[in-house]
Amino acid sequence: MATTKRKYTIIAQSELDHENPINNEKKNQDHLKKSKEKNKSKITLSRWPGDVSNTFQRYINKNKLKTDSNLSFYQLPDEIILTILAYLNKATLVAFIQTCRRYRAIGYYPPLWRRIDMSYKRVDSEQVNSLLQRGTITLKMYQTTIEDPNLTYIEPSALCHLDLTSAILSPELLINLLNSCRSLRKLSLESMPLNYKIIEKIVLNEQLDTLNLAMCTGLTLECCQLITNKLSLLRYLNIAWTELTSESIQHICETIPRCIEQLNISGQRYNLTDDSIQLLVRRALRLRVLDISDSALITDQSIISLRQHSRLLAHLSASRCYLITLSALITLKLLPAFTTLDMFGTLTQMPLQQLHNEFGTRIHLNMFPFSNIARPTTGIQRTSIWGLRTRL
Repeated sequence: MATTKRKYTIIAQSELDHENPINNEKKNQDHLKKSKEKNKSKITLSRWPGDVSNTFQRYINKNKLKTDSNLSFYQLPDEIILTILAYLNKATLVAFIQTCRRYRAIGYYPPLWRRIDMSYKRVDSEQVNSLLQRGTITLKMYQTTIEDPNLTYIEPSALCHLDLTSAILSPELLINLLNSCRSLRKLSLESMPLNYKIIEKIVLNEQLDTLNLAMCTGLTLECCQLITNKLSLLRYLNIAWTELTSESIQHICETIPRCIEQLNISGQRYNLTDDSIQLLVRRALRLRVLDISDSALITDQSIISLRQHSRLLAHLSASRCYLITLSALITLKLLPAFTTLDMFGTLTQMPLQQLHNEFGTRIHLNMFPFSNIARPTTGIQRTSIWGLRTRL
């Protein structure tokens, strides 16, 4: 009897609780708290937010859990280490790869070595050879001294941009270095002694479009013939102050690639004539920038030839060409694309002022005392060559 009474009492109480929303809500909250305490150590992971197709539960043992404070640099993934290495300079990167085999393998990742600046350094040819095998594409070696410990062969490289301006190295090493290059697009050998064998290695790079040979010695007629005959894609050429003979200049003006856009042939003194300029402008119809400074035999006839044939000419440098008259220079304003004229040391103040009044605001006078044609580094851009930043 007592048991039956108790049973009906429980049933009645449950019905009352069901009808009472306050008590029902409290029970639900208690149930949620208990379930949360049970599932404290359960973690549900998914591949992305909202993904329930591949979820799973993982139980974490608090005693074996590793915290971030115990994570070492060696435990980082290779991808994160590579991201960090991209911010290091060359000297630090070399020290890093000497730490262990794993770091050496990571540090030889080719994109880390694509652009290198070794200016003002003293290195040996073995170091250069090792560097080229890491996939270097852009290499600046301005005033770099390269010692030659009897190296006779340099393995093929992927170099596309090479600056050896004022570098010190033997002709044999230069030949070996150029022999390893077949993809050069831009090359600077300014102020270096050249010979026929060196030119032979240069012209093997048929895609070369920029060549700077300013102030080089040893350029003969045979060398000029190789350059104009083999480098058909040449667009920027600097052969200023190279002591060329009149025959060499004549050949260059007659056979220069038709796609040439910028040419610096200044400093030829008594070997560059009006006839050479006339041959040049009739062949190079795409010429936009021309530097004929320090040519004592250039007269108004050259200006007339430029006005007749070089309709795309935008910049002319004729500094210290004393036989050119003011009246001939004024006619340059008839060229539709002409914007800049450099005549340093040619005209006095009064003729310059008159020329300025004739040109107006469209044409600028004496803006660039030094030519930038085909030169890898111009102005204050000391950490880049041809507009490409190099690694410090």
